[in-house]
Amino acid sequence: MPARRSRTERWRDSLSGLVERNGPIEISVDSPENTKDLIWRVRLLDMDDESLVVEQPSTMHVDVPLENGTELVGGISIGQNRWMFRSRVIEHTDYNTRFGTTKALRLVMPMNVERCQRRNFYRTSTTSLSLPPIRVYKLNNPESALPLEVATQSAVIDALAHGTCNDPFELAKPDLGESLSSSMINIGGGGVGLLIPASEVAVLNKHHLFWMRLDLTPSVPIPLGLTARLAHTRVDSSGDVHAGFAFDFIRNRAYEPFVAEQVCRYVASLQKPDSGMNQAA
Repeated sequence: MPARRSRTERWRDSLSGLVERNGPIEISVDSPENTKDLIWRVRLLDMDDESLVVEQPSTMHVDVPLENGTELVGGISIGQNRWMFRSRVIEHTDYNTRFGTTKALRLVMPMNVERCQRRNFYRTSTTSLSLPPIRVYKLNNPESALPLEVATQSAVIDALAHGTCNDPFELAKPDLGESLSSSMINIGGGGVGLLIPASEVAVLNKHHLFWMRLDLTPSVPIPLGLTARLAHTRVDSSGDVHAGFAFDFIRNRAYEPFVAEQVCRYVASLQKPDSGMNQAA
């Protein structure tokens, strides 16, 4: 039997192996098509016949609001292979590790998993995830991003309060250089993971501070500009780069909790049954 088929049929053994080595899985709110999916990479802490226990996902040091009963899409990545499955949040819990107690989620054990298509690492015949596209720019002058951050925060607050939506980007555009296209493959406690095509990676080798725009419309009325530092890279078999970026709020500490609030607002909107942005599995 081919190794990949055998591994698919023995997916519970793969999950058990991840528990043993404190490995991660990925989770995302199960949302309708044409919705920007935010994916969290979380450690798989424990499992039994009926459930999985994963660490509580967070963004910029704030817990992501996943309510009990929220339908999820999960992912298991081992080497160059990936499987996806459906699950649901059962409860929030505390889990004791050798390093102390950590916040965790208990999820329904999936009924089965399906191997992702070779040419689309985030798609199967029954479910798929839409990776948000992000344009990344070299940031020539870090100070130049501050006016746009301040203006964006003010504009978002005004739009949420009064319904007016005036994007200040063109009026307060930072000093930007070369750019590259990418897709966001995960968002974490202090940054994002991006998938960058091989043809675009040359820009990464020329600068260490970047600027990007996170578009979470319509829940967040204006895209959020973010300064970030390149933290690490990994090249896959196709030559594309998986790059980790750490957000940089050194020049504007008040912007970090504001951005975290907007990300949480977006995730909460996906879970509202009357919003048209939530679907049952």
